[in-house]
Amino acid sequence: MTKVSIVIGIILAVLIGLNYGGFELVDIGAEPEKKQEKVEAKAVQDNNNKEKKKVDKQQTAKIGGIQYDIGIDDSSSQDAVIEVMHKMTHQKVKAKEKWGAIPMIPDTINQVYNIVENSEFEQKDELLAILRKWKKGTFSEIDDDHNFFWTYQGGTVGEAYGIMSKSEEETFILNNFKEEDLVSESNSQQ
Repeated sequence: MTKVSIVIGIILAVLIGLNYGGFELVDIGAEPEKKQEKVEAKAVQDNNNKEKKKVDKQQTAKIGGIQYDIGIDDSSSQDAVIEVMHKMTHQKVKAKEKWGAIPMIPDTINQVYNIVENSEFEQKDELLAILRKWKKGTFSEIDDDHNFFWTYQGGTVGEAYGIMSKSEEETFILNNFKEEDLVSESNSQQ
């Protein structure tokens, strides 16, 4: 019986040794795979960072259709007012494509507010609600505001997907409006 116990003990020791050694061999073999996974993950992250920088730069780049005069008055149509408000949002939103911008400054906001307030527009309540937020300097939903106008106008390209940071907006203003006082006016609204 002692021989049997010894043999069983040896077999168990060998099995236990192989079991632990086997896991260690598997782990050693997995080491290069783990390193490769880390290298690949870093490459993907670097690529994503490059794409993000490219997108961020695209958001602040010079665009066409810049205007300083809002070009509307009390006799303007609802469509014309919505076009102006839509262009005003472009200095604050992220979108794949943007065309046209009007400075989002207190004077412009007040001009548009007065026109809408004295109108009989079908969308008057919605437009005034948006303009009231803007008058208070509240732009946390500016991407939603943009998309309201974009949808109303039948947009197919250029839906807003976010809000630019303060520094991105400043860069957009400098690249498009070339008037440094607009940057300070924009900061006073934040």
